[in-house]
This record gives sequence, structure tokens and C-alpha cells, in this order.
Amino acid sequence: MDRKPTGPTERSLSDTSPLCDRPEWLGPRDIQEVFGVGRTKSYQLINALPHIRVGGLLRVNRRTVQKELLDKGRLP
Repeated sequence: MDRKPTGPTERSLSDTSPLCDRPEWLGPRDIQEVFGVGRTKSYQLINALPHIRVGGLLRVNRRTVQKELLDKGRLP
């Protein structure tokens, strides 16, 4: 049974979004490449969103980034 998006929580970015080609957990380099920002800004973006630290690596979930873009239309 196919469901149609009914509200803001079910909206999604198109399947051709550059984020769709990335792993589930994005690092600073992924943020840099997708959004065309520098290294410092990519770390600022990750730190402004809910993120995890794996050893010394910072990671943010791709869905968190997508949700932030859909809800606010921009990243922090």
C-alpha cells in the first residue's frame, strides 16, 4: 500500500539530492562537499546539530540534516 505524504513530518528531499548519495552518518568532509562550505563551517554546522562522537570523529545523521533543511529551510 503506497502512502502519500500528508504532513510536514513525512516530506522528504528528492531522490536526486546530493545527500542521498552519502552514507547515513555524515562527517565534516561530507558536509563540505555537499554544501560547498569550508572546514571550519562544516564543524560549526555539525556541532549545532545533534551529533555523535566516534572516537575522535564527529558524525551527524543524514536524516537530521534533511529534517533541519525541510523544517527551517536552512542549516544553523
